[in-house]
Amino acid sequence: MVADETRPRGPRTDAEPRPRAERRSQAERRSRAERRARSERGSRAERGPHSPRRSRTEHRTSRPRTRRGPRRWTVRTRVLSTLLAFIAGGLAVTGVLTFAAQFRALDQRVEAELWQEHSELSLIANSTDADGRTIHTTVDSVLVNATDSAAPSDHESVIALIDGEPRYQPRQQDFALLPEPPEDASHADAAAVTAESEMVLAEILDAQVPDRTVIVPMEAHGRDLRVLIASVSVAGDEQQGMFVVANDIGAQRRELWQSVALFSGMSVLVLLLAGWVGYVVTGRLLRPLVDLRGATEQVTVTDLEHRVQVPDGGDDISALAQNFNRMLERIQEGFAEQRRFMSDVGHELRTPLTIVRGTLETTDVQDPDDVVESHQIAMEELDRMGRVVGDLSELAASSRPDYVTLRPVDLASFTRSAFARIEHIGEREWILERTADVVAEADEQRLTQAVVQLAANAVRYSDEGTRIWLGVDQVLGPEGPEIHVSVRDEGVGIAEEDQQRVFERFTRAEGARGAGSGLGLPIVQAIAEGHAGAVRLLSRLGRGSTFTIVFPQFSAEAPRAVGEGAEPGSGHTGTRATHRPDDEMDEPPRREQG
Repeated sequence: MVADETRPRGPRTDAEPRPRAERRSQAERRSRAERRARSERGSRAERGPHSPRRSRTEHRTSRPRTRRGPRRWTVRTRVLSTLLAFIAGGLAVTGVLTFAAQFRALDQRVEAELWQEHSELSLIANSTDADGRTIHTTVDSVLVNATDSAAPSDHESVIALIDGEPRYQPRQQDFALLPEPPEDASHADAAAVTAESEMVLAEILDAQVPDRTVIVPMEAHGRDLRVLIASVSVAGDEQQGMFVVANDIGAQRRELWQSVALFSGMSVLVLLLAGWVGYVVTGRLLRPLVDLRGATEQVTVTDLEHRVQVPDGGDDISALAQNFNRMLERIQEGFAEQRRFMSDVGHELRTPLTIVRGTLETTDVQDPDDVVESHQIAMEELDRMGRVVGDLSELAASSRPDYVTLRPVDLASFTRSAFARIEHIGEREWILERTADVVAEADEQRLTQAVVQLAANAVRYSDEGTRIWLGVDQVLGPEGPEIHVSVRDEGVGIAEEDQQRVFERFTRAEGARGAGSGLGLPIVQAIAEGHAGAVRLLSRLGRGSTFTIVFPQFSAEAPRAVGEGAEPGSGHTGTRATHRPDDEMDEPPRREQG
């Protein structure tokens, strides 16, 4: 016999059939493919799962954007402009209303003062002695006493006329209504003063109404006057007298207009001061907005480390800065989780692909047994990939708002249906420990899916013949009645340091039997969170594990209270009582048949 030649390992051609004795076993082939997968996984781990190659799009995104177009008003400018506009409008309205009221009050006050002089004249003219006789019997006597007792206030002038001629006026008054030319005045000035006085006298005589008192406007000597002209007559005296009181309302109006100008000037100063103070204050208050704008320009897909400094205080700006930082943290965590998830997915899918490829490369197409063996290995790995892809699709669907649809579910019926499903999963002693005869708001399909997944997980980590319990309870929680759906096994248990990690994707605890994707418990957790609940784990190494799905009996949109007299875990809701039939209480634990 001729010894076989040593040939390099690799795919065989049709011209080089391999003897059956040289064909590797299925386990050896799978082991070689897995070693190749681990080798490729190690080379990728050296690069790191979170250091993907940056694409051209990411390079473009990381560049700062150049501002284009005209510069728009900033929030600071808009807020300050609006504030100053409101202040200016308020000052303007306040000034107009205030000074309009003051001008009107001035007119009323001037007329009241003129009528006050008329009242004093009437008292003098009608005064009597102790015998009831009139004291003043002539017009001249009345006007002399009225002029002597008059005390003109500022901007007032008093003069008495008899038969149209000026006779008496107070010694001290602000101005003279009919002044005489100064002794040292020139002839022209004296003539001008005399002409002006004659013209004023003519206007007074024209405005005078016999036996009546009138107030008329008049301009004299450059003054805007309000003039009271009172006719004075005494029985038995043929003389006709006039008592004239003039009030310089124009000078008082000018004083008010000066107040208007002062108010306007002060308003402008107040606006300038408010603008400067507001510019500084709004700059400090809106500083987080400027930081937010800068942060939005710096934050890219590859750089999510930037944070905004949160100012002191509990205002909306501080809350906005805090929320922005929290948003960046959530985005950063989401991107990190996504990258880690994609890396894990790549690792999980690369292993079966490498096994299939290695198997096909080493298959002898001329050997039917080798082809059948390779086909079996490829189908097993493809089934494994199918399970991973299905679980990934399930997790992706769990983020949709319609993933869980809450409807009233009879938990007693649900428990019996779920138990009928899980008792055929594996060769175990299945025990329906307890149920709750109540109605809860839940998604029966998703909840059944979670129970089946927990039961399959219990089978995977326990030995044949051990017991697995299913229980459903109603418990009074801190925010109302809760439903606890628990699956308990007698398996290998989970170490305390691994109890949080088992809910991470693609994580499997030690001691598993059979193949698994490591996505079962994350799916259960997603279903529990869809019910506004959580998954609790109680486990000890060598003593088994208890997984409990906890969710509120009623959703927050339609809360219902536990009925009076209900006790935690009694299952009493005020409408239905929890009573297990006697035959069910005495029934032995159900076991898997066959």
